[in-house]
Amino acid sequence: MQQPTLNQEKHGDTTGDNRLPAVSVILAVYKKPDFLEKILVSLIHQSFKDFEVIVADDGSGPEIREVVDRQAPNFTFPIQHIWHEDKGFRKTVIANKAVLASRAEYLVFVDGDCILHRRFVESHYRFKRRNTVLSGRRIMLDKELSERMTLGDVFSGRLQKPSFWWNHCPRNFAKHGFYIPILFYIENFIKRKYFILGCNFSLYKSDYCGINGYDERIIGRGMEDSNLDPRLKLKGFRVKSLTRQALQYHLFHEFDPVPHSPEAFQEFCFPKEYWTEFGLVKGKRE
Repeated sequence: MQQPTLNQEKHGDTTGDNRLPAVSVILAVYKKPDFLEKILVSLIHQSFKDFEVIVADDGSGPEIREVVDRQAPNFTFPIQHIWHEDKGFRKTVIANKAVLASRAEYLVFVDGDCILHRRFVESHYRFKRRNTVLSGRRIMLDKELSERMTLGDVFSGRLQKPSFWWNHCPRNFAKHGFYIPILFYIENFIKRKYFILGCNFSLYKSDYCGINGYDERIIGRGMEDSNLDPRLKLKGFRVKSLTRQALQYHLFHEFDPVPHSPEAFQEFCFPKEYWTEFGLVKGKRE
């Protein structure tokens, strides 16, 4: 286990319990402390408790640290806050750093704009398999509901009721807001092809390391997932759907344009090898 450094701090119960968590939740954030607080509250109330949270902070100011400090005592395992300097969108880099700091054998990846259903971690952990990636989807909440939502709406579970968000979500996303576990078997029997969504996927840490994680040359929003997905498949992994089980509620915010050239799109979205020389470790695979 890595020792805390200036850019890696642990917050929470440090009473000497050396148990390792079953799951590491990698939570990628950039600013938006109000979003982070709601997400942490949704994590506090998960049905499955045996997990640690690693906040992968892409260069935010002290406001993120303040939220972590405030909520950390409510978690079973200390929250790790992994930070690096703000040099633009570098999710690939900070996510890899968080994975290297993780202590569990199973990883669940989420983003700092998605509140989680109370059975979210449970669903990912329940259906884990070697050489398999699980991925769910999200419902997109509108600006009005996102801005008026309170911690109480998350704490009470009110957010999870379709009557709460039904009129604040595009109809093409609404189908992703219903918890229907039986559809896992049906959908994965029918859907032989599926792709990951970076805010909602999970896999064994050893499988993530087996392709060397995210390609850190991908700087700027977009393409990090479009690169990871085909590399996992080149390695022989199957992506299975957790839609309508691992539910997320995406808070509204503006998006920056995707700043990639056609040449970069071709290189990263259609990789020829599963291993990247620019990932968790630098260089060719041994």
